[in-house]
Amino acid sequence: MIALTNPIFNQDIIFILLTISFLLIAILKAYYWKHTKLLLLGVFAQRYANQFLREENVFTQRVNFMTFFLMIINFSVIILKFIPKTSILEVLVLIALAGIFFFIKIGLMLLLGSIFRMKDMARLGIFFSFLFDRSLGFFLFPFIVALYFFPFDISSILLVVIASTTAILVALKLFWLWKIGTKSFGFPNSYIFLYLCMLEISPLLLLAKGLVY
Repeated sequence: MIALTNPIFNQDIIFILLTISFLLIAILKAYYWKHTKLLLLGVFAQRYANQFLREENVFTQRVNFMTFFLMIINFSVIILKFIPKTSILEVLVLIALAGIFFFIKIGLMLLLGSIFRMKDMARLGIFFSFLFDRSLGFFLFPFIVALYFFPFDISSILLVVIASTTAILVALKLFWLWKIGTKSFGFPNSYIFLYLCMLEISPLLLLAKGLVY
């Protein structure tokens, strides 16, 4: 019981989580770099994302799974920086809650697709929505390592860098989702706006409010 509540274990669990993240990145780089590169480049050019979708196979599925898990771990570790005095149990609960949040988001998108009889479009929406989140989890890894294990404290600088990188990718995400929704699928602007507010912007605002207050 003491081991579960002793804050000294917090840094150890952070080290374990970042080691898992590094292992996932190493596997992606060593065995699945062709598809991983397409996924990451898809953030900046839609043709790479389309090529990733066209090449859908067991390898792309593995890339999706590993980058999804990487995203959950790295986002959770960033949140832990704002609540440093936590137990191992609380860290595991936070990771579970992050995973549940993303699965709920997927479920809502599939539900909307089923209601409006647009299941294929819902799957594409899930891919393009999480494309940026998973890429962000990949890009932020070196900054997260430095955030916890840099020789001297540069947390304020790194948090600004992380926030700026996140803001840029979120802006790109909103732009691409709006562009794809209106030009590729012909959705009305009002529908795209409601979707972005409900499933993309509102969760970020709630998370920011929770971290600040």
